[in-house]
Amino acid sequence: MKKLEDMTEPELRDLMNHLARGVVSKAEDAGCEKPQFVLVLFNDPKVAQYVANCSRQSMIEAMRETANRLENKQDIPR
Repeated sequence: MKKLEDMTEPELRDLMNHLARGVVSKAEDAGCEKPQFVLVLFNDPKVAQYVANCSRQSMIEAMRETANRLENKQDIPR
């Protein structure tokens, strides 16, 4: 398989859409209602590709909150 940076736009779009459908399908199968997600793929952390099914603002807020928790080593017990 090609590296992400070597994919054409159509190849990358197809891959990301395929993965997005799989994420939603699995979440719904697990009982999640209207799951929202952001999927980030990267080979080089400075060049990431993402697909999301939520607003850009919601995605940024969720990613920022998650990054803050990761940096502060805060786990949410389940």
